[in-house]
Amino acid sequence: MHIHKPTSLQAKFLSGLAVACLTLGVLFAGGFYIHMRNVLEEEVRDKARLIFTHVDSIQNYVRQVLRPTMYEQLPDTFVIQAMSSSFVSRSVMSRLNNGPDGTIYRRVAIDARNPEYEANERELELIDYFRGHPESGIWRGYKNINGDRYYVMARPVRFVESCMYCHGEPADAPADLVRMYGNRGFGKEQDSIAGVDFVGLSVDGSVGRLQRTILTYFVFFTVGAVIFFSTTNLLFKVLVVNNLKRLTNVFRRNVADAEGSALLRKLEQGDEIEELVEGMEQMGEHLYEARSQLQLYAENLRGMVDQRTQALSREVEARRADVALFVSLLSDMRSSTSRADLWQLALPQICRRFRARRIAYVCTMASQNYFSWPENMGRPELPDDLVGVLTSGACVVLGNKAYIPVESSVGNAEGILCLFWDTDAEANTHDRAVLQALGRQLGTVAENMTAIDSLMRQMNVLQTIVEGITDPLALMDSNCAVLTVNEAARKLTAELTGGRRSDGNLLPLFFGAELDHCPMVDAIKRGTPDLREETLPCGRSFSLSMYPVRAKDGTTGRVVVYVRETTMEKRMMVQVRQSEKMATVGKLTAGLAHEINNPLGVILCYAELLRQNISDPQQGADLDVIVRHTRQAQRVLRDLLNFARPKAAGSGLADACAVAGSVTEVFSVQAMKKGVTLSLQCPSDLPRVRIGLNELEQVLGNLVINALDACPDADGEVLVRISPRSGGMIAIEVADNGPGILPDDMSHVFDPFFSTKETNAGTGLGLTVVYGMITDVGGTVEAGASAELGGALFTVLLPAEDGPETDGAA
Repeated sequence: MHIHKPTSLQAKFLSGLAVACLTLGVLFAGGFYIHMRNVLEEEVRDKARLIFTHVDSIQNYVRQVLRPTMYEQLPDTFVIQAMSSSFVSRSVMSRLNNGPDGTIYRRVAIDARNPEYEANERELELIDYFRGHPESGIWRGYKNINGDRYYVMARPVRFVESCMYCHGEPADAPADLVRMYGNRGFGKEQDSIAGVDFVGLSVDGSVGRLQRTILTYFVFFTVGAVIFFSTTNLLFKVLVVNNLKRLTNVFRRNVADAEGSALLRKLEQGDEIEELVEGMEQMGEHLYEARSQLQLYAENLRGMVDQRTQALSREVEARRADVALFVSLLSDMRSSTSRADLWQLALPQICRRFRARRIAYVCTMASQNYFSWPENMGRPELPDDLVGVLTSGACVVLGNKAYIPVESSVGNAEGILCLFWDTDAEANTHDRAVLQALGRQLGTVAENMTAIDSLMRQMNVLQTIVEGITDPLALMDSNCAVLTVNEAARKLTAELTGGRRSDGNLLPLFFGAELDHCPMVDAIKRGTPDLREETLPCGRSFSLSMYPVRAKDGTTGRVVVYVRETTMEKRMMVQVRQSEKMATVGKLTAGLAHEINNPLGVILCYAELLRQNISDPQQGADLDVIVRHTRQAQRVLRDLLNFARPKAAGSGLADACAVAGSVTEVFSVQAMKKGVTLSLQCPSDLPRVRIGLNELEQVLGNLVINALDACPDADGEVLVRISPRSGGMIAIEVADNGPGILPDDMSHVFDPFFSTKETNAGTGLGLTVVYGMITDVGGTVEAGASAELGGALFTVLLPAEDGPETDGAA
């Protein structure tokens, strides 16, 4: 007999789900309602603020623009439509009162000038509130107006000083205003509160829309809940209830006796879960009984399992020992330097692993060497069929001996490994496959030892050759990665990068880090060498050669980079060319000066004689022109002779700071007239320089004159700086802020007769004479650009008194 269940699991689940959904629906509806009311209140509050903002804009415009303009146009007339801020703001904002959204705007007062804007009872309450709370600037709240609920925002209207003209005494007010309204609206006191700005926004319509929205939401929620309940009921029945019934039916089918039927009737009093729990308990009792029966069988199996476990443990230990042996052999290969070292390390380990009495290795190659352990044992006995054992590649056990071929990775026989035990049984207990793998492993290790030894010898030879080259040399791949580099390249990289890098990769210093702009990549693509000259920003120049290296398959993926510094060579060539040029021009100018100087002396002598015998002023003036130009020609010839036969410039010592101070003082007047700032920077306690005093004055004078000529008028600047340099040298720098030296003119500034000045402004021999004097004492002079002032920079390096002796020094 089937007993009806009072409450099923499905009914309980759906009842709880319904209560949860109803509770969530009410909470969501209440929260949504509160949120929407807050949004509605914020909206009407912002709208009220906007209305007040519009009113303030209108009133400010009337007070600040319309009223002053009207007074300018009509001084004695008061036009209320344009000059009263209250009238204009009421006229504009009153249009809101007729809108469909129920907005009310009123600007009212006590004793209002227009009776329509007299404060009513509700507005009088607000005026009294602001009078009682003068610090309050605005009032917000809800009020019932004509049966509707309004959100109200009000603010007080204070009579400030500008309002008293129209609301003070009638005698002081505009006549048009008194004529229009009589005595209404006058008699107000300054800073008093006599009115309010009132804005009311109807909220009944919005609340109704909110209620309808909540109701619509609740209807949709109800429909969704019904659909959700139906779907959940179907899924719960299919996925849970039906599966639970299938489980309980299993118990019914397996319990057929009277005791089982009574149990089933008891189970049917609860729901499906209770029925399933009771069934699991009954199954547990059945399993307990089955366990008791299986325990007896397990005790019989334990002995067999222990035996098998011991056998597996021995096998695992053997495999672990094999792995440890192979790992040790690999470690011995890394630490060995020759095959003899390898066999001396490996044989004892192999012998102990397989518990052999003796072990030996015989090389079957041309050397026929053998190694044994213990070492006092002689050469081992080899099998009669040695060739067959070696060619078969398999481990052979003969009695108490095992012979294992040692083969390379390609199958070539390197030798044979011999193991000896005390009995034949001990020899047959070991796995032959493991012994055969051991022979192959030893053959591979020996082969690798030979290859590594050959490779190391080749690498040593190559490294010796590369390091023997004194110039920087590097082997690089197509990604600008350094493969091999010598010490010279490392030193140059560290020198050019200030110690930041020492990897020997010089290409980024010449061409940047972008591979697309690296000529090495182009050389690889072309497959032809790339030879070029490169100059770094620091002024050092290098000869750069890139030679692509072809592989066996014809591809080019590597480049040999060879670098040679040519800075000193270029400087020496420039000095040689300059010296040759100076010598040639000197000989030419000496001859020309000697040949021309004599006729000029005769011309000057006869001109002076003629001056003594003439009385005509015009003829005297003509003679003055002849004498002046003759003396000018003699000065040019004197400069030529000074250049062609310079004096011994190194015939003394001079204080560079004192000479520079004297020269700057002499030319300070000329600099002041031109508006040029002439300054000197010189440290104290500098040693004297190896050059004559007069010669140093002439050098500094020429350089300062050129700098003053190059400076612009009124804002020019010339800087003379003296500082010590390394190598026992003293540097004299003369810089200006003029236009500088053009790059094309840089190599000609010391040439004779070369000048960038205007015609008849210079002979072009000043810098030439300076160059000759400085080089005679073993110094140098260079022209460049001044990074500090932006113009030209001339740097003179002279040997110091306590510096190294030079050929030109006295």
